[in-house]
Amino acid sequence: MITQNRVARALMSPFIVWVAAIAIGTYFIVSLDQKVLKEHVAPGLWNKVKQYAGALKFSYIKKGIDLAGGTYLILGVEVEKALEARLTSEGRSLDQLFKLKDVKQYPTSREIKDGTLTLVFEDEEAARVIYNIVLDGKAQVLMPRLVDNTVQIKLSAELERRIRSGSVEQAVNVLSTRLLSTGLEGLNVVQHGERQVEVQLPGLDDSEWVRNMVAKTAMLEFKVVEKTAGSQEALLAEYDGDLPSDKMIIPGKRDMGDAGIEEAGRWYLVSAFPDMTGERVVDANVQRDQYNKLCVGLKLDGIGAREFGELTGNNIGRQVAIIIDNVVISAPNVQSEITGGQAIITGMSSQKEALELSIVLKSGSLSAPLREEHQIRVGASLGQDAINKGALACFMALLLLFIFSIWYYKIPGLFAVIALIVNMFFVFMFLSYFRATLSLSGIAGMVLAIGVAIDSSILIFERTKESLAEGNPLRKALSEGFAGALMVIVDSNVTALLTGIILFKFGGPVVRNFATAWMLGIIATVLAGILFMRAMFNFFIDIFDIKTMRF
Repeated sequence: MITQNRVARALMSPFIVWVAAIAIGTYFIVSLDQKVLKEHVAPGLWNKVKQYAGALKFSYIKKGIDLAGGTYLILGVEVEKALEARLTSEGRSLDQLFKLKDVKQYPTSREIKDGTLTLVFEDEEAARVIYNIVLDGKAQVLMPRLVDNTVQIKLSAELERRIRSGSVEQAVNVLSTRLLSTGLEGLNVVQHGERQVEVQLPGLDDSEWVRNMVAKTAMLEFKVVEKTAGSQEALLAEYDGDLPSDKMIIPGKRDMGDAGIEEAGRWYLVSAFPDMTGERVVDANVQRDQYNKLCVGLKLDGIGAREFGELTGNNIGRQVAIIIDNVVISAPNVQSEITGGQAIITGMSSQKEALELSIVLKSGSLSAPLREEHQIRVGASLGQDAINKGALACFMALLLLFIFSIWYYKIPGLFAVIALIVNMFFVFMFLSYFRATLSLSGIAGMVLAIGVAIDSSILIFERTKESLAEGNPLRKALSEGFAGALMVIVDSNVTALLTGIILFKFGGPVVRNFATAWMLGIIATVLAGILFMRAMFNFFIDIFDIKTMRF
C-alpha cells in the first residue's frame, strides 16, 4: 500500500509534467536526416552512434552564414542620388506652384548638379519673381539663391540630414522585404556604418541572382516619349551632339532573337524629369495580357490613379515610356485615358524575370542606388567545421562540469548535470519556436550560458548543506535551499538578462546572435536550474523514500 502511494504520488508530481513537455518538444523540434541514416558505415557501435549524431538536426533552427555557408555583401548607399531624386521631386512640385501663382515666364532650362537645382530665365526680373515664390512657399524645405538671371535651389540642411540617414534606413527595410518575399530564411540585413548596408544570405551561392535582387534600385518612372531612333547618335545629331540639360536619352530593353543573339534595341529621347514615379504603386503581380503574354500588373493608390489618368488623358496618341532603372521596358501608345489605378508592364521574356520585377516593385524602390563594395562567399564546408567545433566545445564544457559536479557533490551533482542538459534543450526549443538564426557567436553564447548556469546549482546545494548541518530533514533542507537561493539567482539572472538586452539593442549581427543565445540561456537556467531540478529531487525522494543525501 505504501509503495502504491509512492508511485501514485510520483506519477502526479510536476516532474512527470516536465518529462512529458520535454518529450513533446523533442518530437516537434528534432528530426533525423533519412539520407544520412541510409549511408553505409563501418560496423561497430561507435560508428553507428556517430551516424545517428550526424543525422540529428533541428528542423526549425536556421543556420547563420558562418554555419551554412552563403553570400556576405557590403553595399554602399549612394545618398547623393537620393538628394538628387528629392530635388527632382521638388522641381515637379514647383511647376505646380508656378501654375497656381500664374507665372508668366517659366525657366528656359533647368539642371541638377552637385546637389543644386539651377533654373535659368530670360532676364533677372523673371528670376526674381520665381525666387520670391520659392522663398515664400517652400522656405521649410528649400533654400533658394538669386544669381543674376538664375535661381539656385538647395535642400534645407535639416531635410538633407533626414534624407541622408533615411535613405540608408529605407535601403535596409526595402532589401529585407524584398529578400523575405523570395522565401529565403536566415537572412540578415542591417545598417553598417553611416552609408553602408550589410547583407548575409546563408545557404545562397548564386551571385548573379543576388545582384539582380539586391542591387536593383527598381526606380519606376513614366515619361512621355519625344522621339525614338535606332541609335543614340541619331538622337544626339538633332542637337548637334549637345543635349540640353532638361533632356536625356535612355536605351530600350534588348530582347534575345531566335538565334539566341541579343537584338539591337531602340533609343528614346525623354525629359530629364519624370512625369510620374512608382511611389504610388501599392501592389505588383505577374499576369497575362490580352495576347496571353507575360506582364506585370500594377495597382496604384488613389493619388497615383488620378495622376496616371491625367498623364494618359493629356497624351493620347503619344508613347509613354515605362522606365525601370533608366531602361525603357516598354513604351506603349496611349489610345485613351486610363483610369481605375491599374497599369501593366509588358516585355517580360520569362516567368523568372516577371516574378523578380514584381517582387522588387512590390517591396518599393530604393531612394538611393546601391553599389557592391565587398562580397565574400562562404563555403558550407567551413560552416560544418564551425558546427563540429561548436558541438565539441559544448560537449567538453558539459564533460568538465560533469566531472566536477560528481566529484564534489556526488548524486546532487548528477542531478545538476541533467538540469544543464535540459537547459540546453530549452535553448534549442526556444530557438526553434522563434525560428531564430544560430551562428557561431550564438554557440559561444550557449557555452557561456552553460558555465554560468552551474552557479545556480552551487548556490542551492550550499544553502541545502547549511540547512542539513542545522539538523533539518532532507526534504525541508532542500526546500530551504531552493527558497534561500531563489532571490540571489533571480537577481543575478535579471542583471545578466538586462546586459543581453543592451547587447541585442546596440550590437551588430554577430553580437546580437550572441545576445539572443545568452538571453535564452538565462531564461532556460531559471526553468531548468530551479523548477525542473526541484521537481526532479522531489520525484526521486518520493520514489526511493530517500532520507539522507550527501552534498
